[in-house]
Amino acid sequence: MQPRTLAIIIAVLPFLISNVVYLLSAYEGSVSLCVPNLDGCTSISKAARSGNSLYIFRATMIAYAILLIWFWIYVRQWLDQLYGQTTNIARVILWLGVVGALFLIVYIDFLGTTGEVNRFMRRYGILLYFVCTPIAQILLLRQHYHIFPSLEKGTIKPRVLQYQLIIIILILAVGIVSGAMDVMNTKTNESENIVEWNIALLMQLYFLGMVFLWKDYKYYLKND
Repeated sequence: MQPRTLAIIIAVLPFLISNVVYLLSAYEGSVSLCVPNLDGCTSISKAARSGNSLYIFRATMIAYAILLIWFWIYVRQWLDQLYGQTTNIARVILWLGVVGALFLIVYIDFLGTTGEVNRFMRRYGILLYFVCTPIAQILLLRQHYHIFPSLEKGTIKPRVLQYQLIIIILILAVGIVSGAMDVMNTKTNESENIVEWNIALLMQLYFLGMVFLWKDYKYYLKND
């Protein structure tokens, strides 16, 4: 699978599946019908573990997590091509991305199970996914801006970098607001759900930028 095709799947699949399982759960009466990104009537987890949604979500998102690992391997090679060598930051980005994807699998594997240990695994699985992945995205954007002046014109489109920068700023803003609500003890279940849905959406929108950055690049996995 070529990088651009993989980037399209990485950008679209989680958004599509999370909304499909939410609508299915709402249809089955397991969750309320609303616009979750705005109303926060339910979390992604609750929508995904309700009724038949659990099986769809598990199967699809485990496949997505595996593809996400593949995506970060492509990112590493992309940066190797841009820089002409493997940088330490490229290695860090790869491992952050892979660790985030692995913890997403942990979260999915324990979704729909009961018990304190299982709840712990779900909570920290999804937390580390939501921490590691945006950090990898930030570092990748930094590497793009760092190398941009020395690249041939058109290799990286500045508007795509600007778009991704806006996405990162929004992710940080949502995170800061969420943290402030924690400190002020004003967070509610609804606000927490809104944060979850929108952080997930913004992360996918960042990946959408890679579709355009990788438009003219075709390469294959190689052994180091």
